Amino acid sequence: MKIMVIDDEPIVSRGLRALVRWEDHGFEWLPPAENGEEALELMQHNLPDMILLDCKMPHMNGIELLTEVNRRKWPVKSIFLSGHNEFQYAQQAIQLGASDYLLKPPNMDELLNVVLRVKKEREDEQRLGQQLKENLPLIRDRFLRGLLEGARMNKAIFEEKTSYLKLPIVQAPFVLGIIQVEEDPEHAKLYSYEDQQLINFAILNIAEETLNRWEKKCLFHESGLRFVFIGNIQREEEAALLRGDFTQLIENLRLTLKYHATIGLSPLNEDMLHDGKRAFNQAKTALEYRYYTGPNEVIALEDLEWERDADAHSSKPKEAAAPFEDERLFMALKVGNVSELIQWINNFLIYLKETDFPVQTTKTLSLQSMISASLVLTGLHPKLQMDQLLTTEDIQAIMTVTSLDELGLLLRFFLEKLIHTTIELRKTGKNIVVEHAKQYIEGHFHENITLDSIAKTVYVSPVYLSFLFKQVEAINLTEYLTEVRLEAAKKLLTSSSLRTYEIANQVGYQDEKYFSRIFKKKLGLSPTEYRNQGGQ
Repeated sequence: MKIMVIDDEPIVSRGLRALVRWEDHGFEWLPPAENGEEALELMQHNLPDMILLDCKMPHMNGIELLTEVNRRKWPVKSIFLSGHNEFQYAQQAIQLGASDYLLKPPNMDELLNVVLRVKKEREDEQRLGQQLKENLPLIRDRFLRGLLEGARMNKAIFEEKTSYLKLPIVQAPFVLGIIQVEEDPEHAKLYSYEDQQLINFAILNIAEETLNRWEKKCLFHESGLRFVFIGNIQREEEAALLRGDFTQLIENLRLTLKYHATIGLSPLNEDMLHDGKRAFNQAKTALEYRYYTGPNEVIALEDLEWERDADAHSSKPKEAAAPFEDERLFMALKVGNVSELIQWINNFLIYLKETDFPVQTTKTLSLQSMISASLVLTGLHPKLQMDQLLTTEDIQAIMTVTSLDELGLLLRFFLEKLIHTTIELRKTGKNIVVEHAKQYIEGHFHENITLDSIAKTVYVSPVYLSFLFKQVEAINLTEYLTEVRLEAAKKLLTSSSLRTYEIANQVGYQDEKYFSRIFKKKLGLSPTEYRNQGGQ
């Protein structure tokens, strides 16, 4: 630890140097200074950890020097050695952060004890500072997760913590995005735990670089391959710009790491203190629609009109929910994911069996789930009435069952009826949009068309079109486009002498190798093999 004496009487610094074996106590003795100005000049080149200084000196006294040290935010411990036993000097010194104030001539044993005490304080502070520096990312992540889980605090504490943790977000309108990354099946990798930490670090770096125009933002790793973005945005126009940057992020991850990514995006919310949890749930809901769009899409909740309306007017059915994974049940119903619903039902029935509840409790829990599920549908489709979905006969049937297996059958039948109801309601009036999209594909499949370009022709968002298409046709729109192109390619292979690259171009593929790979993946034969076998 470096120590410097600052006193206008050279005999003081010489005496201290001679009377104490500083090196034996872990100190490095720096050249002394005779006033504050000289000390500042020396400290700029070799900053001490501790200074012993006089109060009264020419040009710049000890109080003025310590004021300047504090202004420059130098981490220097200070002990005053003064011949003036005046309360005013001692008070000023302590107010400026001095560790002690001793009178000249000091008792050398007392001085050494004070110096060693201050040295230990400094070492403890350095150790704690290093620990904080090492753990700062973890502390930041915990603070942000707390906000997303609904932690309560006032504005002053929020500002104090964000300043201390060096988080640039402020109490202002914001958008929250969840970035779900997944491996590309064609580039599968096996990673150790350490490798995965490096991958997470790389993903965050790419995200930081891609989104660097947004100064008031936070990015952190939530779990697995899921990451969270929180950014202050003032206007809806900026939200559209952010969506474009997220689209670029997906492309950068694909090109750099060979990973797919899907991003669920909340609408603009008022402030993090009150809306953090709500925005997080909005982004999670948007992300669930990956079931319809497939990976590599930015899915904004405001593109999903029924979700937007439900978010604004919902009676919050979760408050009446059954205590078993109600979130998965609600999401399956809202998204229309039949396989997820069946999985929930199976898990719920296993839960009832394994916990060995009394018969009446199993009926009560099942009925709670049925009520909560019905509330979800009335929130999504306001024209539906609760008594239409859950009838007196349904309740009576649940309460009079005589076995758990019978209870399971009734619950399964009821919930599957609900999910098919919401799917059919969403199909109503939407078929015309899907039919127009199919007609456009069949007339333009040979062109370089994409989900975005098709959506523009039917005047809906890409995410909404993906959802409608999957609901009505039970197939992703991109898969349908591929099927149309491959059907046309099969006809050309058996009815013309065109070369493979010419056929690829005529059915909308600019890359012959990519066309051949897709053809073989779907049909099990290369284009040449298919032609040689006469299309059989």
